[in-house]
Amino acid sequence: MSVTGSRVRAAKGQGGLLRSQLLDIADQLLEDGGAEALTIRAVATNAGVSPPAVYLHFASKRELVHATCLRVWSSLLGELEAVSRDIPDPVTALYEICVAYIGFGLRHPSQYRLVMTGEATEASRRNEDECFRYVRDKVAACADAGVPVTSRTETARVLCAGVHGAVSLLIHQERDAWPPDRDRYVRRAASSAVHGALLTASHTSGPSMADLTQSR
Repeated sequence: MSVTGSRVRAAKGQGGLLRSQLLDIADQLLEDGGAEALTIRAVATNAGVSPPAVYLHFASKRELVHATCLRVWSSLLGELEAVSRDIPDPVTALYEICVAYIGFGLRHPSQYRLVMTGEATEASRRNEDECFRYVRDKVAACADAGVPVTSRTETARVLCAGVHGAVSLLIHQERDAWPPDRDRYVRRAASSAVHGALLTASHTSGPSMADLTQSR
């Protein structure tokens, strides 16, 4: 079945438009069928062009897959900044960033899987590095505001492990196995990641029953 209802041949001088349309089709194929469904031939068929027309823009399937993933990922930092920009409390801002990150991963499971756990490219490594630096900067803002943090880099790693795990746990399962209240899951996972990373940022003593009962 065709993803689009019309051919997407670009007029002379509009190669950039055709590339964008090819990526739209590739994105839909990836969302519907995963990486196995995304091939040069499938994109060409759904675009109404020949495979060589696709190869003019993407030298290989690997390049097409990563261009599709990274186009989606390019919007992530904008989303993170948008949800935190007007929040004066840096810890609350960090929490909202984690909520947005987990939500992003669950909305784009195929792209997330391929970029984070698939075959790495220089582009995907740059993307991961940029995202990590952003989180580390937000951890630094918490430290600058008075949160005791021994190592900002280590704390950012612990935090990223928490949100990445929250996404990965679900996207490797069938959707019918996901929690019925996804929003609650996202917010609880984000809260757990922030609390866990920041409350252990200056000490590493293990938790106990006394800790839990005293907090009530």
